[in-house]
Amino acid sequence: MTVSAPWLPGIWAVALAAALFGVLRRYYDPVPWKSSLAFGIAVVALFGPVLFRGQVLLPLDELRGEVPFRHLPPTNPHGNLIQGDLIQLVAPSQAAVRHAFERGHWPLWNDRAGAGMPLLADPQAQALQPLTLLALPFPLPEAAGITAALRVFWALVFTFLFLRRLGLGEGPALGGAFAFGLGGFSILWLGWPMANSVAWFPAVLYGVARLSQEKGKRDFGLLVGALFGLLTGGHPETIAYALAAAVLFALTIHTRLKTAALALFLAFGLAAPALLPALDLLQRSARAHRVSAGGEGGSVFRVGAEGALARAVPLFAPNAFGNSRFVDYWGPSNTNEDAGGFVGTATLLLALAGVSIFSSRKAMRGERWLFAISGVALAAAVLFGFQRLFLISSFGLACLAAFALERGAEIRKKTVIAAAVVLGGLIAWGYLAHANPGDPKVLEVLRVGWLHWHGRMLVGGTLLLLIVPRWKWTPFAFAMLIAGELGLAHRVVNPPMPTTLAFPRTAATDFLAARVGEGKGARMVALGAAFPPNLPTMWNLADARIYNPSAPWAWEDLSAPLVVERRSEVPRFGNPEHPLYAKLGVRWFLVGPEESLSVPFRLAFEDPTARIYEGPRGKAWFAGSAANPNHRAARLAEGFRGGTIETAIFGDRGWRALVDGKLVTTRTEGLLSLEVPAGARRVDVLYRPHAFLLGLALAAIALSVLVARTLTP
Repeated sequence: MTVSAPWLPGIWAVALAAALFGVLRRYYDPVPWKSSLAFGIAVVALFGPVLFRGQVLLPLDELRGEVPFRHLPPTNPHGNLIQGDLIQLVAPSQAAVRHAFERGHWPLWNDRAGAGMPLLADPQAQALQPLTLLALPFPLPEAAGITAALRVFWALVFTFLFLRRLGLGEGPALGGAFAFGLGGFSILWLGWPMANSVAWFPAVLYGVARLSQEKGKRDFGLLVGALFGLLTGGHPETIAYALAAAVLFALTIHTRLKTAALALFLAFGLAAPALLPALDLLQRSARAHRVSAGGEGGSVFRVGAEGALARAVPLFAPNAFGNSRFVDYWGPSNTNEDAGGFVGTATLLLALAGVSIFSSRKAMRGERWLFAISGVALAAAVLFGFQRLFLISSFGLACLAAFALERGAEIRKKTVIAAAVVLGGLIAWGYLAHANPGDPKVLEVLRVGWLHWHGRMLVGGTLLLLIVPRWKWTPFAFAMLIAGELGLAHRVVNPPMPTTLAFPRTAATDFLAARVGEGKGARMVALGAAFPPNLPTMWNLADARIYNPSAPWAWEDLSAPLVVERRSEVPRFGNPEHPLYAKLGVRWFLVGPEESLSVPFRLAFEDPTARIYEGPRGKAWFAGSAANPNHRAARLAEGFRGGTIETAIFGDRGWRALVDGKLVTTRTEGLLSLEVPAGARRVDVLYRPHAFLLGLALAAIALSVLVARTLTP
């Protein structure tokens, strides 16, 4: 599904931006027209094709490598291969949420993945995140671009307002906003849930800063709203880091701590319908099991001089180890992980040169806190491998650069020259000493080209500080320098895709759509590497596989006999004769066009893209999709003699069963089953997890307190 007018997403984004500016001007702090225009130009430069020209900000080009989409034409530019999770993990979860909302249901259960799994509890779904909800009027492919633009816009605006609240002028605040909002952590992770933390972290700090200076009820409401946005972001690790930094900031500036604590509790209460189920699910998830078993993440502290040195290089030379965007990368992890702390050469120059004035005179409001958190976060990320802390270090470095820009006239010229020499030496060493060890010519053009670009930015910033440090337009020139370099560095990271690749229909998907999904009572599975897990759900197909680190470990344990291989966490199913397929309600098996299955499987579809086989009829009761996946109902035949009824639903602990309106015993180990007495006529199965019900109660209490505190005279 696509929007008929390609410019409608852009009009919607502009309307939302105008609404935000209006609210800020009316109730909080206005954003001057020069900065508003600069933010608008930056966002349009990054997202113009997806907001106004009908293109899509998802790496859909990757579909071409998969059965049954190998016939799709190539795109120019090609997609970013490192972003595969965006279409295979994030988009399917969000599509399930949208599917539920469109039908007027709470998005509690995703019945199209595996035998079903919790949905509201899945952080990838971001079910209550405001920046994804604001894009609901548009189909998912267009909504991805709107949400991405809002994330960057939010980060720019609220970093700017935070710095203004700390006493900085418009130019320095603009430079700091660009350094963070267009920096590596923001743009490289743009499509993932952690980008919500980038957007809301400065908004939380702005709310704390206003709360310490103002007495109005609206400031309390602002902080509650910003904290709610952060808590519903969907990435627990960066949420925890951002909250810890915000608490330290509140303690540092001696804000109204009781009021700030109440705001946090109310925000948690409002987010509790999603947070409490997520906390319950994550502790029994597949990833938690692997970590506790000493597998993935078992060795957290990746200490060592060599490893720390390698992690430090991309902070000032992000393309020194090649670039995952162009397939070749020989650094410690990948470009997203390693270069997430890059905030621009001009930003680093300002931060280095400004160190001398941080201790030479009385610090400005919040300056010591910024210096401390950026240093601690940077050290932890580089020395111990906690690279998600680049969120905090990037923000701290951006703000420190803004402080240095505010007091640029105080920085001695010798200090500027020394900082430029040190930074220039590091950049040259980063690019010249870290060529591909197998073939130094690999991506040599990229590395040498960026060595030159960093040099230009370094020379430009140094000349501004040496020649015109007191010129009123120097801060704005620095802001443009920062924005220009980061825009140039990251413009290729999120390439727009043509709408023709927005989950296109094929003969194979049409065949399955007529037999699998809502009301069809059957599931499908693709064997081997065909049609990767989760992707079929984008065509409303019930897929018997799950690729999601948040999936319950009990499901992975149940489905283990069907898994013949794992590529990282992605399962590949096989063993089509296994009886578990029938128990899961699987009837249709998709394979590549060159593969075949033997009796008892019947070839039902064949073309150059895929083959689809029909297997023995599996269990249909409660299998597949339903109009309301949280509630399944069935009428039993007259004269039912009673006994155990087994379903094709994964037995999560939230399921409840009613027989003729009376609660009966259920068994949730493996697939859900229930005891039904003789003579029963109707069975209802409802998914109502206790954590969600408790969350609703907390949300009602929090909303009542918030309304009473902010709206009453």
